[in-house]
Amino acid sequence: MSSNLRGKKVVVFGGNGFIGSHLVNHLCEEACEIKIVTKQKKPKKKIFFASEPGQVSFEEIVYEQSAINKAICDYDIVFNLVGILAENKTSKFKFVHTEIPRMIAKSVNLNKVKSYIHVSALNVDIIKDSKYALSKYNGEIELKKEFSNAVIVRPGVVFGKGDNFTNFFSKLSKFSPFLPLIGTPFIKLSKNIFKILNFEKKVRFQPIYVGDLSKFLIRMIDKKNKTYEVTGPSIKSFSQIFDLILQHKKRTRLYIPIPFFQAKIMAFFLERLPGSLLTRDQITLLKYDSISKKGLKNLKTVVTNPLSMETSLKTYL
Repeated sequence: MSSNLRGKKVVVFGGNGFIGSHLVNHLCEEACEIKIVTKQKKPKKKIFFASEPGQVSFEEIVYEQSAINKAICDYDIVFNLVGILAENKTSKFKFVHTEIPRMIAKSVNLNKVKSYIHVSALNVDIIKDSKYALSKYNGEIELKKEFSNAVIVRPGVVFGKGDNFTNFFSKLSKFSPFLPLIGTPFIKLSKNIFKILNFEKKVRFQPIYVGDLSKFLIRMIDKKNKTYEVTGPSIKSFSQIFDLILQHKKRTRLYIPIPFFQAKIMAFFLERLPGSLLTRDQITLLKYDSISKKGLKNLKTVVTNPLSMETSLKTYL
C-alpha cells in the first residue's frame, strides 16, 4: 500500500481497540515494525494480527508524560486512536481526548518523530453542547500547539467487524421486538399545531467502513499540518440501517419513534447502568447529522471504490 513504510518503526496508541486493531492488520501488510501502546494489554475481545513473528509488540503504560516519552523514543510514525464513548469513574473525556493527545504531541516533538496522525471525530468543530465533542476539539487544539505538523482525521460513524454500532443493533434485534428510531419525530414548538411533529426529519449518518478508514490513515504518513473529514459513500437514516441489518438476519421488528426529549429521559437511567448503554451526551450528538460531502471526496483520493454497508454487513454480522 505504501512503500514509504518499509523499514519504519510505527507506534499505535489504542491499537487493540476496534479501529486500532484493523489499522494494525493493514500495517502488518507492510514491511514495518509495529508497537501497540495501550492502557490494557489484554484486550476484551480476541484480536488476530496477520503479522510476521515479532512484527507486532505490545507495551502497557500508564498515560503520563514520561511513560509516553519512553514509548515513542526511536520511532518514526505515531498514530493515536485512544478514545472513549462514555465517561466512567476512571476515564474522563477531558483526560482521554484532550490531555493524552497533547502529551503524545509533546513527546512527538521532543523525539523528533516525523509523522503524527491523530483520529478525532466528525463535527467536533461545530458541536458546542456535547462534552464528548468539546473534549475532542480541545484535543485537536492542544496537540497542534505542541506539534503543528500533526495530521488530524475526523471520520464519520465507523462500521465493521467489532464495531459498537451495527453490531449493537444486530444484537438488540436478537431479543427485542422493537428498535428505537431516536430523534423521530422531531419536535419544534410552533403556533401551527400541525408543524410541531415532523416525522420526515431523521438523524442521518454517512458511515465509513473501518478497512477504508485504515487505508486512509496509512496514506496520511506523508502529510503535514492537515485536517481531513472522511465519510463513506452513502447517507443512511436509522431506519435504513435497521432495514439492512434485519434483511441480512432475516428478522422482522417494529420501529418505535423516540423524540430527543424522551430519549434523554431514557438515557438518564441507562447511563447509570454498568457499561453506560446510552448516555445523554450521546443523544446530544445525534441531534447533528453525521454527514460530509467533503469527507467522501477526501476518502476517494485514497480509496477509489469505498465499501458500502450493503456490501460489508454480510461479511461480519
